[in-house]
Amino acid sequence: MLVNTTQILTILMMMEIVLLEFQQKHPNIYIGGSVALILQGIIPYRVPKDIDIISPKRTHIYEVFGIDKPRPKILKRYRHNGFLFDLFINPNAQYVEYIYNGYTLKLSPADEVYEWKLRIQNVNTEKHANDLKYYK
Repeated sequence: MLVNTTQILTILMMMEIVLLEFQQKHPNIYIGGSVALILQGIIPYRVPKDIDIISPKRTHIYEVFGIDKPRPKILKRYRHNGFLFDLFINPNAQYVEYIYNGYTLKLSPADEVYEWKLRIQNVNTEKHANDLKYYK
């Protein structure tokens, strides 16, 4: 499916709102993956398939989003406001601050994102291989 410029801008504006709201509610959970690389200007903009969120503390995706349902252990993803969020637990997670329109987003540093992408590069080769082209 081809995405035109208007669609990209619409998705970006929607994601911007979702990310800012999420970060205000969850200041101790960081934005990771390709979204963090895009916002840091490390990889070119593309429409992300998901938003990776990184928690230094053990939690469940339902707990993060305030869902009152039984919590299957294996479930690590949840669709919220039209975006798929993937939760990763990393007790050693670091972040860099990214200021956007007066708001602070906590993003995983590029080295941390790439370290993870290098470990799983055979799992989802096309998406991660494209991101790894920019690894320095």
